[in-house]
Amino acid sequence: MFVVGCLFAVLVVGWLSLVTQPTALASTAWWPVAGIAVGLGIRFPRRHVWAPAAAVAAITLPLLLWAGRPAALATALAFAVALEMVIATLILRGRHDRLPSLSEPRDLGRLLVAVGSAAIVYDVVGAGATYLLADSTEAWIRFVTSAPKHAAGMLLLVPLFMHLPRRPRPAGPVETVAQVVTTLGLVTFVFAFNPGMPLSFLPFMPLVWVAIRLTTRELILLMLAIAVIASAGSAYGTGPFAFNLLAPEVGNLVLQVFELSMVVVFLSLSLAVGHERTTARRLNESEELFRRIFETSVAGMLIATRAATGWKVLRANESAVAIIPGLADASAELTDLLGEEATAALSAEADALTEGNARLTLTTGTERILNVSISPISVDGDSRTLALQFYDITEAMRARRLEQEELERAAEVQRALLPGTLPPTPGWTSGAASVPARQVGGDFYDIRVQVPHVVLSLGDVMGKGMGAGMLAAATRAALRATDPELSPSAAVSHMAGVVDHDLQRTSAFITLTYVLVDLVTGDFRVADAGHGLHFVVRTGSGLVERTASSDMPVGLDSGWGEKRGALQPGDAILLVSDGVMDLWGGSVEGLSDAVAQCARKHGTSPQALVDALCARANGDLDRDDVTAVVLRREPVDVAAR
Repeated sequence: MFVVGCLFAVLVVGWLSLVTQPTALASTAWWPVAGIAVGLGIRFPRRHVWAPAAAVAAITLPLLLWAGRPAALATALAFAVALEMVIATLILRGRHDRLPSLSEPRDLGRLLVAVGSAAIVYDVVGAGATYLLADSTEAWIRFVTSAPKHAAGMLLLVPLFMHLPRRPRPAGPVETVAQVVTTLGLVTFVFAFNPGMPLSFLPFMPLVWVAIRLTTRELILLMLAIAVIASAGSAYGTGPFAFNLLAPEVGNLVLQVFELSMVVVFLSLSLAVGHERTTARRLNESEELFRRIFETSVAGMLIATRAATGWKVLRANESAVAIIPGLADASAELTDLLGEEATAALSAEADALTEGNARLTLTTGTERILNVSISPISVDGDSRTLALQFYDITEAMRARRLEQEELERAAEVQRALLPGTLPPTPGWTSGAASVPARQVGGDFYDIRVQVPHVVLSLGDVMGKGMGAGMLAAATRAALRATDPELSPSAAVSHMAGVVDHDLQRTSAFITLTYVLVDLVTGDFRVADAGHGLHFVVRTGSGLVERTASSDMPVGLDSGWGEKRGALQPGDAILLVSDGVMDLWGGSVEGLSDAVAQCARKHGTSPQALVDALCARANGDLDRDDVTAVVLRREPVDVAAR
């Protein structure tokens, strides 16, 4: 789909460039097709780049013929487009043949080399073909204008296809909107309402702000919008580069130089600022890690000499003695205290150290893990005096390993709680969202389709964390083991019989809503085990219905009744956990109002509905697990399509 989308974009953008070509120009004002083509090419291994290049040439050829280019010239230009794409792709993918990255200023240098080389090759081939197959005047115009417009098209679009680092955006939503509005407003004034005053420098002022505060991708998109506005204004006779004020070819050339300068300057600034922020963040992370290790460990200091005969401890502080008790004995050998393997590693690091300091991690003969820093003090012949500072990080390393194991187990449980991909169900759509309070939570949901029925369930195990997650996984597995054709009350009773012993042992309980929906008629039956947070959203009346239940949760009682209802075309049934209710004020009334509000905005998209209900969870650290699942019966005309 990506390849088809790019080729379709080549067709549409190329056609638009030719349709909007000013009559005063012998060729188009700009050619963003070059950027799309190279962007497509860098996503392919080098040995396969000929395939997209041939496809781009095949699309470009009929466009050029339609624009009135002679057949021979159109063929030559289409070949030049493919050659340009191949050259830029080969340079950008490099010797390692991988997707190019744009994270540092040196990456921009490679991009400029690739763009410049490809544009020059196209310029030479295109101008030469025009000279041989058309006339010398048109060839000269093409020679002067082709390279800048192709280079501008590539510089504006190729970065969007490259790997851009994920960096935090310092600007908040309000500042972001202000930056975009200010920049585009100023650009629109300069290039759409300015009767030719030399104000092309004005857009650079807010772009400095944008390059510093927004991400590189957002900057590129904004510069692309600026290029579109500037090109349109110049073509229609407004702005400092208006084609009717300057000679058409001169105006076009100056416009492309403006766009190239804008991209190079502000992309360089954005990359430099981003690289500086990344470096600062990494330094802060390293400093924070060192602080944590220092706070959770006992530091030791000793002065020792390293000679050919071995190590001699000259002085040790109390912390060092507390970590390595044998240091209190002045005659003790370091090899006996640390072990031969640790001493050998320490000696090798000390012998290789000439200046500065070195760090290494040692495991002593008593299985203690030490983080050691070595700094040279003086050299006296074959003997060197060194300062050793070390921290006992044994417990920290063990805690880190235990934490990692817990995270891995939590991830496995979390994956087990997620339902698989649902088969296509004509006339019905669904959506779900789940945000655990910790690595894993006690909420679970499931959607099972077995025509002509679908089972919708959502439960909440008392508590949070690993224990609740394990019980949630067991409960969901027990529900999945039931026959989807069973009535909701029978299915809940069967599940309760399976997990009741575990619930009694752990003094836990589960609230659960279980819904069985007939896919043909829209009729549904509900068993509610103390949950009470299921809603029916009526599209026709705009009402949100909630049916309360007096039945107890699983683990506190047995036997659950059923309630019945029907979903009309356009209606949806929604199940949420109490964590969603907490996000909307903690009351059923507040939650009902929120459901109605979100349904009015996103009622036609189940996934958008649950995402809107759960959106606040991302900014709330002190919350419960948040889960929502919805099943919607599509209107008749939508289902028919």
